[in-house]
Amino acid sequence: MTSPFSVHVPCSSANLGSGFDTISAALSLILSIEVEPIEGDTIEWIEDPTQTSILPFGENLIQKSLEHTQKFLGGKPCGLRIQMHNPIPIRRGLGSSAAAIIAGAKIAEKLEDTTLDTQQIFNITLPLEGHPDNLAASLLGGWVLSRVNNGKMRAEQLQSPLKCRFVLCIPDITIDTSRARSILPKNYSLEDVTFNLQRCALLVHALHTGQANLFRSASLDRLHQPFRARLVPGLEQLLTRRTEASSWADSLLSISISGSGSAVLALVTDHWMEIGNWMVETLATQGTKSTYQVLDLDMAGARVKNMKGS
Repeated sequence: MTSPFSVHVPCSSANLGSGFDTISAALSLILSIEVEPIEGDTIEWIEDPTQTSILPFGENLIQKSLEHTQKFLGGKPCGLRIQMHNPIPIRRGLGSSAAAIIAGAKIAEKLEDTTLDTQQIFNITLPLEGHPDNLAASLLGGWVLSRVNNGKMRAEQLQSPLKCRFVLCIPDITIDTSRARSILPKNYSLEDVTFNLQRCALLVHALHTGQANLFRSASLDRLHQPFRARLVPGLEQLLTRRTEASSWADSLLSISISGSGSAVLALVTDHWMEIGNWMVETLATQGTKSTYQVLDLDMAGARVKNMKGS
């Protein structure tokens, strides 16, 4: 029987403004799961009293992904005692579903004593999630470029010398991805598509070279943010930076909706507390309550660790 182990998967922020469904980053907000094999073939889920963001058992993507991956590997259900600590806010555009699905695949990999390559994990998990950018960042860590061709997902890690932290503002409002998709136009003008192509290319260049001065322009978007900003009062004011202070404006490289929202992500080189308070206060003026956290880029991606004493 496999010894107890733990799985750790970072959350992710996708789009980063102009990189719609393309560019993502893994953040240091980590889904952690402790797994203890037991007799039998059922799973016992242990409640964590400190839990702040629990996946409903009816939507337990960890177990769904675990069973799906075990079937792929030719394995059979086994008895497990699982305790999950999930600080990733649900339905805020932070890839909570993708993190859960990657975690399930990594648990199955450990139980079956095998190592799946990156492409195999993508092939297994994409049908369960449908968002390659979030899956790629949670699995690989760091900055990631992703794409899908004929139903097959591919991803590339983007090495960047950029030195920054992330100020994540989390509104009380939740948004379903399906709703955030439904409000987008069915067609776009050539001008708007060209606008985003130019800035997405600039965003990749800015990340690759670490040129901080390029991010403000590179994160501008016409494909999704103008429409999704309407779902949360105050988002438009944040994205346009109307009330930013001159004392820290140069430290705020970019600000964008995280994924489909409602969370907002700022790339910041300094003054993160002041910027976090500004984000919360700006939303509050429009009646939206929120909190903020300061995070770092997670470079490790999904990892499995043996438990102490095992």
